[in-house]
Amino acid sequence: MSTGSKKHYIASLFILISLFLLGVVFFLSGCGKISPVTAENPFQEERRIDEELTEGRVSLSGRQLASYGSTTGCFLAEDKATVKFTLSMPDIPKSDDSMIYLFAFEIYEKCAFTDDFDREPIASGKKAKDCELEWAYEKGQLFQQFVPALLLDGKYVPIATSICISNPEMMADASVSAPQPESKKGLLLDPQMLDTPMLTDLDVKYAIYNIPLSHILGETSNPDLPTITYEYKGKEYKFNGASIKGYDNLFKYLTDSGMNSTAIVLNDWNDAYPELVHPLARNKEANAYYYAFNTADEEGCMYLEAIACFLTERYSGKEYGLVSNWVIANEINQYRIWNYMETDDINLYAAEFEKAMRIFYNAAKSNYADANVYFSIDHDWNNNGGDNGDHFNAKDLLETINDIARQKGNYDWGLAIHPYPDPLTRVNYWTQKYDKTEDAPILTLMNLSTVTDVLKKEEYLDRSGEVRSITVTELGFSSASGEKLQAAAFAYCYYIIEANPYVDAFIMNRQTDAMEEVRQGLAFGIYDLDQTPKYIFDTFKYIDTDEAASHTEFMLNILGAESLEEALSWAQ
Repeated sequence: MSTGSKKHYIASLFILISLFLLGVVFFLSGCGKISPVTAENPFQEERRIDEELTEGRVSLSGRQLASYGSTTGCFLAEDKATVKFTLSMPDIPKSDDSMIYLFAFEIYEKCAFTDDFDREPIASGKKAKDCELEWAYEKGQLFQQFVPALLLDGKYVPIATSICISNPEMMADASVSAPQPESKKGLLLDPQMLDTPMLTDLDVKYAIYNIPLSHILGETSNPDLPTITYEYKGKEYKFNGASIKGYDNLFKYLTDSGMNSTAIVLNDWNDAYPELVHPLARNKEANAYYYAFNTADEEGCMYLEAIACFLTERYSGKEYGLVSNWVIANEINQYRIWNYMETDDINLYAAEFEKAMRIFYNAAKSNYADANVYFSIDHDWNNNGGDNGDHFNAKDLLETINDIARQKGNYDWGLAIHPYPDPLTRVNYWTQKYDKTEDAPILTLMNLSTVTDVLKKEEYLDRSGEVRSITVTELGFSSASGEKLQAAAFAYCYYIIEANPYVDAFIMNRQTDAMEEVRQGLAFGIYDLDQTPKYIFDTFKYIDTDEAASHTEFMLNILGAESLEEALSWAQ
């Protein structure tokens, strides 16, 4: 057979086979064996899936749906432009359609799906036991919470609790790095001694300073230090140019000097800004030192967000220096005097504070990825006998805040502790016996395991599965009973903290005695009121150097220990 004939024969055979197969398809289609091949088939399959998802496999009421699902994550993607949300459900619930919808609420809102609810979802997707939704990130969403919902009987109903974005550090400039201190030695600074040998001779590694909000808000009349206008979400906020200049100089100096800076943000009473104080705390007659932040309404939260963004952006390591650590409020378990709110409901109090904490955390981390953000507790760990009338147990408050934070999306908050002896005037704290279980009434240097044992539990770990940052941000010993005793108490304290792998730093209270404390028998300073250095000066200066032994050897005799190892064993 010629080549041309072969080609003709093969072509004819192919046509015959094709016609035969097509006939089989039409025959089977007529018998109902398979569906006809049409362009509508994919849409029919999609309709079938939608019907199955709409019908679901479980039928639940709106009340049952509210806690049926679990929000498992809400994260900024690496492109910094997309947010990914994940949800897990035991099964597919019945609803009006096949979709899950995601709604955004401000952090102060109750996330209520009322009868007049008219918001548009920011994302949606098909129902699934493990569902992922994503959307384009919009500025300001770091301070929002997100709730998944189904459409049931014509109304949206939530299927899980709200969650917030948990990795704001994705938005930060990665080029900034903090000084890495060579030791844990820190100090509450005397501003009069900045840029003088009285500070530099001490070789401080960690420096701490307060920022009361009344000091930085408002306008100035000085043309050389004009008011700073900061725009946030379309509104202008005024900051005192003179005061901000002082903080600029401070944090720039500390950064340039190689110190790691910590700022404590405090909400003191300010007649000009009542909106910053929580509605349950607006009682000037309470005579508290500081008041709870207003996280209950739009005006308060907007102002708080603006302040947090302004401060953390300004001190993010560029022109005005770097604040690596932010402490939000002071000794919050002492809610009657240090973070006043008129309530003894620990759940309400913790929920309101946690919102302020998350606002500052997300602002700080979005401007400087390695920032640490802490809340502080004092030594009243577990001693109120179940009565919250005077103060909350620090342990109870820690547990409650942690539960709320995990529910809304775990983040890497830290804990700042003030483990003073009891009473505060006691200097020879090592002579007392302490309960070293997590149920101990008082938290001190001699039983730091009471807090570290709690934070080592799985439910308290940070997002990386590590123990959270713990820092002693305030602790001092009075020289009223003798300067040498004060120095020994400091040295022993420093060595205890240095040996503890879970405590990052020890910031001593304070560089210079404060008159209001001295009147109470609390002469905590390295310097006396007249700026005369005390015996503790050399101990503090050399304790983290090769010369430490010659400046701390007197300590063992005062402690009654044969060796440092023996003394450290007492605190284990």
